[in-house]
Amino acid sequence: MTSILLHAEGISARRGARTVLEPCTLSIAPGDRVAIYGPNGAGKSTMLQALAGLLPVASGSIAFRGRKLGQALSLLDFHRQTAAVFQEPLLLRGTVRHNVELGLVLRGVEAAERVARVEPWLERLHIAHLADRSVSALSGGEAQRTSLARALVLEPEIFFLDEPFAALDAPTRARLAEELADILDERKIATLFVTHDIDEAAQMCDRCVVIDAGRVLQQADMSEVLGRPASARVADIIGLPNVFQGRVIETTHEGTWLDWCGHRIRTTAQARAGADVTFLIRPEQIRLQGRREEGANRLPGHVEQARRGGRRRFVVTGVGGPHRIAMSFAHDDHALPGDEVAILFPPDAVWIFPEQDPGPDESR
Repeated sequence: MTSILLHAEGISARRGARTVLEPCTLSIAPGDRVAIYGPNGAGKSTMLQALAGLLPVASGSIAFRGRKLGQALSLLDFHRQTAAVFQEPLLLRGTVRHNVELGLVLRGVEAAERVARVEPWLERLHIAHLADRSVSALSGGEAQRTSLARALVLEPEIFFLDEPFAALDAPTRARLAEELADILDERKIATLFVTHDIDEAAQMCDRCVVIDAGRVLQQADMSEVLGRPASARVADIIGLPNVFQGRVIETTHEGTWLDWCGHRIRTTAQARAGADVTFLIRPEQIRLQGRREEGANRLPGHVEQARRGGRRRFVVTGVGGPHRIAMSFAHDDHALPGDEVAILFPPDAVWIFPEQDPGPDESR
């Protein structure tokens, strides 16, 4: 049986008279890596600060290894088991080495042991050559590496990360995120990671809490959130295209059939016959195919845009009047704007949201 390291039950938070985090429950086991994801102002940092014991909760309770914070466990003892890194490194005057060993000094660790624990982290985070440099002379990436080393040298049981890469340039951010993901995987450190970059969340974490306006919208494995979002609002927040509305024609042993603007499409998702539904077609499962070929779901259209540059590669294909479908490029897709094409996607590419939600503009 998996033990629970941190359990928050029905916690909420207020800032003055305003509720900034609605009651939510979350459990973290040893080694879990959980992303807290949402748009700016969603309440991500508030949730992390509450879970880290840095912000008083208005309701509910937090327990670490079964001991309630503020009752059986003091806040100080809890903080001795955790470490946090924020967007700004918050380094003190002095050298890199002085900053990295600071937490050990405050905990009364003797000099010989401090050296034995600090040196490996200086090496691992590629700042050993900077050990005697003043932190005032560091670049943004070097300063954040120092901050990470200062936290990791404490050997925390829970690591709280509040957008630690947000202020870095893209190449530095990508390298540091990859390195840190490897460290967390090797050390099996339970981690709560706040971000508004879904790709970064997927790289760093196995689970995801999607939050918006202080309310948790979905809490699940990362693959579940990305592949089966709980609502059109979740799909919109994580940037998934191809959210549409249709009507269920019938449900058979072969699946569920939808009517979408006169097109009949099949899905493995379940819904009640006659129901109006909001659904998603996953862009990475859509392919182009010649008109004479057959497929499970086959829709005619014409290519409106073909974008091969940038972080996301996709073709947008006009289907059924004003609607557009975004798809990922395959290596053998050579369609150009204006081409008449057919698109194919399997039934399991269609996900019906379990709640009615008008969602974002269908035409995106």
